[in-house]
Amino acid sequence: MNKKEYKEFIKRYDQFKKNNLPTPFWDEERLVQEYVYFYNDKSIINFEEAKDELNVSSNLVDSLGDIAFTGFYYSFTDRHLVVTRENGKTIKKFVIKHSHAHSFEYVVNALYQSPESFSISKEEEQFYSKQEIDYLRRVQKYLLFIGMKDINTTRKSMRRYQNKKHAKYENALIYKFNDFTLEKVMKGERDFRAIDWYPEYEGPKVYKEHEYQALIVDKDDNFKLFVEFTNEEIKLYKDIKKLCPKQDDIKDDDKLIIIHFKILEVFA
Repeated sequence: MNKKEYKEFIKRYDQFKKNNLPTPFWDEERLVQEYVYFYNDKSIINFEEAKDELNVSSNLVDSLGDIAFTGFYYSFTDRHLVVTRENGKTIKKFVIKHSHAHSFEYVVNALYQSPESFSISKEEEQFYSKQEIDYLRRVQKYLLFIGMKDINTTRKSMRRYQNKKHAKYENALIYKFNDFTLEKVMKGERDFRAIDWYPEYEGPKVYKEHEYQALIVDKDDNFKLFVEFTNEEIKLYKDIKKLCPKQDDIKDDDKLIIIHFKILEVFA
C-alpha cells in the first residue's frame, strides 16, 4: 500500500475524529473488529506532542492499557527466531532462550510454535493465574501427545496443520481422573465414570459404536487412556463407594449416573 492508498484507506476512521475513548468498529471490507480512538497528548514512544493521533487496535485490552498506561507481563522460555548481523550478513536462526510477552494470546502462540521447548519456571508462575497455568499445561501436554514439534524454520509446511493423530482423537472429550480412580481402572476393578444424578436425566441409554469416546488424563494432564463409553445405569453411592474416592458430600442412598466404558488404548 503506497502513501496515497494509505491516506484513502484511513478515511474510514474519520467518523471517530471526536472520540477519545476506544470505540468498537466492525470493518465490513476486511471483516475485522477494531477499537478506534484519537488522542491529543504526549506520545509514549517519542514523547512528542501528538495531535489527532489515530490509534487502532484489534483488542480492547491493548487500547485501555495504552490509555491507563498499564499492561501485562508474562515471562517464559521458548524456541524463537533470532536475527543478527555478522560480517555484514543477516543471520537467522532459531534458539531456545528466555522471552516474555505482554498478552496471554502471545504466550499461547509461543507455546503453539514451540511445544517441545516451551516452559515456565516456578519463579515465573507468579505472573500467571492458576487458570492460565492449567490451560497452558493441558494444551502443551495435548500438543506433545499428538506429536507436535517445535518450528525451527521460517518456511512452515501446511502439513504441520494436518495432524493425523489429532484426526484420530479430535472427537474425543478429555476427562481427568485422580490417582485413586486411575488405579482402580488400571487394575480392572472399575470401568465407569460417575456423575451426579439430576431430575431432568432421561437415561439410562446405550451408546452406538464410536458415539462417545474420551481421552483420560491424570492430575498432571498426562494422557493415560483412550476409552469408548458403552452404556449407562443408575447406582446408589453405597453400591460403588469402594471403587470411588471418598466424598463427604455424597450420602449412601444418593443416586449416581454410572457411564460404563471399554478401554481402547493405554498410553505409557
